[in-house]
Amino acid sequence: MNIETAQQPSGSLAIQTHQLRFRWPKQQAPLMFPDIQLHRGEHLFLRGPSGTGKSTLLSMLAGMMLPEAGSMHLLGTNLSELKGGARDQFRADHMGVIFQQFNLVPYLSALANVTLPCRLSSRRRQQAQGSPDAAASALLRDLSIPESLWHRQVTEMSIGQQQRVAAARALIGSPEIILADEPTSALDTDNRDRFIELLLTLAHEHRCSVVFVSHDRSLANHFHHQLSLGGES
Repeated sequence: MNIETAQQPSGSLAIQTHQLRFRWPKQQAPLMFPDIQLHRGEHLFLRGPSGTGKSTLLSMLAGMMLPEAGSMHLLGTNLSELKGGARDQFRADHMGVIFQQFNLVPYLSALANVTLPCRLSSRRRQQAQGSPDAAASALLRDLSIPESLWHRQVTEMSIGQQQRVAAARALIGSPEIILADEPTSALDTDNRDRFIELLLTLAHEHRCSVVFVSHDRSLANHFHHQLSLGGES
C-alpha cells in the first residue's frame, strides 16, 4: 500500500520509502513494510497489532536503525547513506521525535528538557519563536503544564505531564517532520484532544509532516492518511 498524493512534484515529499525490510537478530522472518510517499505538510496515522513493526518503522525513519534492505528518503536525503553522526545531526535539525518511553533527561528541568533540541541544533534554535526559553514556555503553557513545574526535574512530574513535556520538546524549533510513537497513551481524553489539536495546528502553521503511531482508532480521522501494518483491516 502506498501513501501518496497525486499531482505534486517529488521535491515536495517529506518521506519516501521503497521496499523497506528489517530483521531483528535471531529473527527468522523479516519485517516487511509498505511503501510510503508522504508530502510535506501531510499527516499519516499508523496502526497495527503489537509486533508488526510500528516502532521499528519510526526508529528507521528517525535514522536510529537502518533497514536490512530498501531505501528511505527524508526531505530528499537518503538517510541510509549517511553515517551515524550525520544521521544524528539530520534528526536534530529536521525531526521532532516523541518516544514511547519519553526519553527525557531525568536530572534536567521540564524547561531544560524542552529547549534541549535548540542546544543540539542551531537550525532549531534559529527557528524557535523568540528565544528557546520563550518558545518552550509557550509550548508548556499550551499543553497545560503548570508554571510551578517548569523548573522542577521531570522525575517529579506525573507520567501524563512527562509525556506532554516530551511532546513540547519535539515541537520546539519547527522541525519539518514529527515522528510520534503512542504520544497520547498516558493522557486523559481532555489532554489527549488538546495535544492532538496543538500538534496538528502547529504542523499546519509550519507545513510540518507528522507520522503518528497509535492503537486508538478514534484518532485516525484527524489525519490525512492511514496505514495499517500486519494485514490489519
